[in-house]
Order: sequence, then C-alpha cells, then structure tokens
Amino acid sequence: MDVLKPGIVNIGGRCYRVNPLQQQEYWEPDDDDDYQGPASCSLEEPCDELDIQETEKGYTYTMDVPSAFFGLIIGKKAETKKKIERETQTQIIIPRAGKDEDTLVIRSTQRRGIISAKNRIDLMVESARQRTPFTHFVSFPLNSKSIQDSFLDFKDDVLRECYGDEGLDETIFQKPAKLHLTVGTLALMTRKEVDRAVELLQKCKEDFIDAILENRPLVVDVRGLKYMNDDPSQVDVLYGHVTPQDGSNKLQLIADSLMEQFTSSGLMQRDFDRVKLHATLINTIFRQEPDAEGKKGMQDTKGDRGHDRGDRGHERGDRGHRVRESFDAKRVLQKFEDHSFGEYCISAIHISQRGSYGADGYYLPASKIALPT
Repeated sequence: MDVLKPGIVNIGGRCYRVNPLQQQEYWEPDDDDDYQGPASCSLEEPCDELDIQETEKGYTYTMDVPSAFFGLIIGKKAETKKKIERETQTQIIIPRAGKDEDTLVIRSTQRRGIISAKNRIDLMVESARQRTPFTHFVSFPLNSKSIQDSFLDFKDDVLRECYGDEGLDETIFQKPAKLHLTVGTLALMTRKEVDRAVELLQKCKEDFIDAILENRPLVVDVRGLKYMNDDPSQVDVLYGHVTPQDGSNKLQLIADSLMEQFTSSGLMQRDFDRVKLHATLINTIFRQEPDAEGKKGMQDTKGDRGHDRGDRGHERGDRGHRVRESFDAKRVLQKFEDHSFGEYCISAIHISQRGSYGADGYYLPASKIALPT
C-alpha cells in the first residue's frame, strides 16, 4: 500500500482512512493477535441514527456483526475486548462459541460510550473484511454457446501457433462456461448480508438500470486482446475487450453505477474509480487454482499499469502471497490482437457465488435480474 494513498473503509456511508503502518497483511478468522487499530479517524462522533435503547441502568445497543469476526473483537486472552470496554466505559456481550448468532450487545451508562465502542468495532470488522476471501461477486455473464465456441477455437489456435512460448499452456485459459465481466467482489458473511445484496441489486434495476436501457437489448462486441502490464513478455492476465455494439456508454454507466451503489452500502470495497470492462481469457493464477476468481483488477483509474497492479490481486483472492509464473504474450498479441469472439446480448446481471456452479458450468447466482433481450 502507498503510504501517501491509504486505503478507505466505507462504514455506513462514511469513509475512514486505513493506517497502512498498522494494517496486517491479512487476517484469519481464528487469529488471536491483539488488535492494534486499523484506522486514523474520530471514533467519538455522536450518531442519532442508531437504535440505542434506554434502560433502567443506562443504554443498550444490539449490533450486527458476523460471528466469524468475534475472535478478532475478543483478541488474545480477551485483551482487545477489555481494552475497548475500558476506553469506552462499556460492556460488550458476545455470544459463546457454537451459537449461531451474528449479533453482539453493547451496554453503557452513556450513549457516547456505546457510539464510540460501535465505531471501533465497525472499523475492526471492515478492515478485516477487506482481507477476507470474497464469497460473491457482481457479474455480467458472457457465456453464450457462440462465444464459448469462438473462445475454444481461439484457445486451440493460440496453443498451436504459439506453441513453445514461455509459460503458455492450456492450464491458464479460462473455462468457456465461466466467461464474464466482473463489477466487483463481495465478502458476504451472513444470510442477512446476502439478503441485503439481493435487495440492492433489485433496487438498482428499478432506480437506474431500466432507465439507462430504455427497454432495449444491451448487445456487445467481444473483440481484441489487452494485457495488464507494460511488458508483453511477462503477462499474467490477458483479457478480451468488450464494448456496446451501438457505441454507447450504457454498459460502462451501468457497471460504474452498480459499483457506486454497492460501495456506498458498505457491501463492496472501492478499489478504483471506474470499472474496467474486460473478460478474462487467460490468467496465470489458473495454473495453480483452476477455479480462482480475481478479487481486484475490475476497477480502473490509471490505465493498464493500474490494472496490472489490481489484477495481481488474483493471487490474493485467498490469504497470503503466491508466486506465479507469467507467460510470454508477444506472439499471441501479434497474431490475435484484433481477434473477434463475436456479439453477445447481455441478458442478466448476477450476484454470483464464488466456487458454486450450475448445470451450465456458470456460477450459481444468489440472485439475478433480467435485462431486455
């Protein structure tokens, strides 16, 4: 992380800067290390929107927190929990292990103490969530039979005509049934969070998607190859360029608006300003993980160099770093730079479940909305 451009945590519509000097490289749900505080911000600001209940002994607040993060809040020998309680003058009640509950209770004699404790817990959880393997992602499927057949022909031609190029083999090609565009990834830890995402997708359809499309089909051309770094001899991700057939910016507008709504809700973390519209064709992480799905690299601010930095996040869809072997794409680009994979009418937007597949080989949807065809 660039110390001059720290990451942002979005909590309840508010943005907090993450302190890179204190952020761990990744977090495991059973990690019992003491919490050091992931962000620099005011934690004491009052909030009148919280449903804080007044009781005979003071105040109480029930807070939604995925049980997977309880260990983080408790800390080693409960030191983290004790520290928060001591500094905010609160009592934090966490369900015992084994109970299927995703809430905790904060009690205090002062509203201000509850608000402070809640803000601290929110920051801990959201910072940890950024380093948690994602569970779902918002996608546009691109897997018609004609596109799949064209992709398989492309794969066969590349392997035949570029045989022997360093790092190039069939293991790094995408599975045809999984071709798609990704808007962004989601770490949905509870059924309630999945339901929120499902409701938000439907709301997006009603609020702006229908108006953008005006009941007209969204037909795209999948043509041309792009790569995500400056050296074509050392490429990790090769993708197909996707543009609306009518030359409009409708697809980009829908993708950016979806990203904006999901990040504003706190369900998706913003990595870049705009969504990079691309369909991954080759990714060297598939060599190690055939079912891998990239965590970053879908959102764009700084051109292809920025994409490369983001898409190398594919290596970290799960915890830790992986060393992967790049491939030499020079001949592939020379021979197939303007290759056409055909036209495709995007008929749906999915909240796709990572690692789960339907009978057609595409990711199972937690929800999907239909588009005009």
